[in-house]
Order: sequence, then C-alpha cells, then structure tokens
Amino acid sequence: MAVRKNPVLHLKSQGLVDPEDDRPIELAVYDVLLPCRNFLIDHKVAVLGRTSLTTEFLLRLVKAVPGISENDAAAFFGFNVRETSFVLAEAEAPGYVERRDGRLWLTVAGDGLFRDGSSEPEIFAVEPRRREVGFDLISLAPQHPRFLTEFELGLPELAILDEEAAGSAASRIPQAFRRFFSEIADRRERSKGEKKDLYSVDPVTSKNRFLSTVRTVVRAQASYPSSEESDLILWRPEHEQADRPEIVSAVASFVDGLKQSRSEGDAEAYNILINLAPEFLKDFTRRDGLAVERYYREAITRAGDVRADRKTAPIAGSLLLSENRKRLLDVLDYGSRQHSGAPRFLLWLVPQVPSWNATTLLDETVAGIRTRWSGQRADGQTDALKSICLTAPRPPRYMEKAFEIVATSDHRRFPGPLEILIVPHVAVAAIAHAPVETPRGFAVPLGFVSFDADVLRRAEQYVLDNLGAYVTDESLYRDIAAALAEQKPS
Repeated sequence: MAVRKNPVLHLKSQGLVDPEDDRPIELAVYDVLLPCRNFLIDHKVAVLGRTSLTTEFLLRLVKAVPGISENDAAAFFGFNVRETSFVLAEAEAPGYVERRDGRLWLTVAGDGLFRDGSSEPEIFAVEPRRREVGFDLISLAPQHPRFLTEFELGLPELAILDEEAAGSAASRIPQAFRRFFSEIADRRERSKGEKKDLYSVDPVTSKNRFLSTVRTVVRAQASYPSSEESDLILWRPEHEQADRPEIVSAVASFVDGLKQSRSEGDAEAYNILINLAPEFLKDFTRRDGLAVERYYREAITRAGDVRADRKTAPIAGSLLLSENRKRLLDVLDYGSRQHSGAPRFLLWLVPQVPSWNATTLLDETVAGIRTRWSGQRADGQTDALKSICLTAPRPPRYMEKAFEIVATSDHRRFPGPLEILIVPHVAVAAIAHAPVETPRGFAVPLGFVSFDADVLRRAEQYVLDNLGAYVTDESLYRDIAAALAEQKPS
C-alpha cells in the first residue's frame, strides 16, 4: 500500500516526460527501525474440542428423538449394560443429558452444543494460557522479534510521536491482544484443526524492548518526481498495513523529512558529472551546465542495459535499486575483463543527503563487491578488496558497519550532493542528488555508471586530487593513491 498525498493538479506542459512515457518509478529504498516491546500475557481461551464418537452419536440420537428410553438407545447402538452406563455417565457428567424415569433428554447446555443448526455437537473447554507476544510501540500491532545485525541496529528509527502512550502501552495491550488474537494464535495450534476463541485477558507484564525493521520504497510518477510516496508492500501486505495506520503515517513522515532545498552544490555536482564523462553528456550540456530535466527524461525513458559497445549508461534513482544494481554489476563485470589484476579497493564517496542508502541493500552490495574478487589476487592471497567510505562529517552507525574503513574530513572537498563509487581501473558510478524541477523536494539521484577507460581515468584523478583531506594515515594514503594511479605501492 502506497502512502499517497492529496492530489496536486498540474498543467500538462509541466510534466517532465510525455504522457505516453509517464509511469511510476522507484527513487530509493529505506529500511527503518520500528521500536517494539515484548509483553507477557496471561489469558484464557475457549478451545473447541470434540466429544468421543460414542458420546457424539448418543447426543445426536437424543437430539433427534427427545425422551428416547435408555433401553431403546442401548439397543440402537448395540451396547451392553456396562457400555451403556459408561456412555451415559460421559454425557451426563458435564450436564449435557438429563435422565428421568429411564428416558433421555438434552439439557439446555446439551442442546446449545448444536450451533447454527449443525447436526454435530461442539464442545468448548476454557483453558488458561500464558504467552510472550511482541507489539510495536507505534500502532500496538503484533511484531515478531528477529535477530538484527549490527548494521541493522544502526539504521534510522521511526519516531514515537506519543511517548506518553508508548510508556503506558501495557495498559492498552489487552485491547490490542483481543483485536489481533486471530493473527497471534499459534500456527502449530491452528494446524491441529482447533477452533479457538479468546475468553479473557488477565494480567499483562511488560518485558524487554526490541527493534524490528520496516522496508519502504520511495516511488513517484516519472512526470513529477518531487511528488513522492512511500510504498510498504515489501514490508507487509496491504490488509496488514491497514491495521497499522500509525506506522504508515510514521514512515510517510520519515520520507517527508528527507526533502531538501536546492543549493549551489547541485550545479557543482552536475558539472562534475560533465567533467567525468563529457563525451557521454555532450548532448545534454549547455553553457550554464547540465540540462538536468532533459537528461532526467533520457535516463527515465531510454535507460538501457550496459553492453560491451555501450560502456556508459544513465541511471535515475538510488544505485541500490534492482535495475541500477544490475547495471552496476554489469559495468563491474565488463570492467574486470579489461583489467588483468584484481582491484585492491572499493572507494565510495557518500553524498550529504539524509539517511543516504539506509537499507540492508547497502551492506549486501558492499559485501558482494568485496567478495567478487576474493581469491583472485595475483600474489595468491584470498582476502577481498578493502571497502572505504569517504564522508564528511562522521557518518551514522549503519554506514560505519558497512565499510571496513571510514575516512572522514572536517571540511568536505567534494560537492555535497555528489556520490561516487569507484573500483579503480574497473568501473565507476557518479550520481548527483538534488530536487528536479522544484525548489524543494526529494533529492532525485541522477547520474551514470561506466567502465569506459577515459571516464575511469578522470574519476580516479578527481578522487585522488581530494583524497588527502579524508585519508590521514600515510601508509593507507600511499596504497590508495598507488591503486588509483595504477602504480605499485612503495
């Protein structure tokens, strides 16, 4: 279910793409933390049981023939005196059958076992239960705890807007438990074919807090990328989202908080793209810089696969989106074929945008690139290439967990909206993050991936020219500089 905003009317001429090319596009993916707590809940359930076959048959017979004599009932089933006595005791003990003057009648309770005109009796037994159940603290809906990695624990957390209500969650859990009881019911018990209803909720005890994750995909219409919306279908199906409107709203607020205003750094970042790939961007270059809207239209409507004869490809949206990840892996594959040695470093310049790549896809992508060349070192070593993050100022914790080395600078030497991923002499991705056709909005990632040797050389030199502000360790600096310059380290 996508979190949609109130519709905004636009003139046709305002759209960035023609109506026939307009479609929903993905801009980014985020995994955000959901605060939760376990609660120990004492409760009683009414469990539908089944009577023994002999008792069931007796009850059905008495239902069909009220006042039947005990002798006739015994003869009907072929019971002897001992068997008859046992079956009658089993039906009489819970008060389902009444014996008068040698005849049998159903009691009110016995007759009530035949629900909704059913021909079979149903018997419920009330049983005490105790369960520890996790609930999120935003919508008070069930949330199953799971193990989170150190990377996940560093992701941004959804804000609890009503801290007082969250603090008194235990008093509201009985109502939430009743509401979601069918969802909470143990699958193993349901697999036994039991019908189970909640009878009562007794004391509730607050236990440990924990965190879970919510994945949201930020989408927009291609014609109006600033009118973004959150899609939570990868987290839960729509009917479960409908039961958790507070979380849907909290995610929408998180995405709304990612908006940025245009800045002078936007033009600088777009100019860097031109400087790195002037031949590729020549049709989109004006005197004042990149024709952003025209290039955006090209990236949205004509972006294609990377090929041996198509060394540079445009991308729109986060580099971690599935189509863009494929293009990244393609340029890494093609680029590795034109470079005999295994690369030693992965350098990733992080742009100054809120919650950049805050998703487990970042961790997976970095790990995948690192292990791609594992065991391919010419010197026989099996260690993977080192992943290095260049950022200013210090990054959030999830970013620190994704990279082996985090190199920071007090003063950013690169334009704030600029993102560069480079595997020396193999491939490069360069992206600018800025609102498109609006003074303020979601920063649309726009750039290219390439394994073109000239583009790579320019990118390597550009990163090398500014590397000293981030990497202060002399030995590490020499190694990275040597890799960028394709020289053997001293």
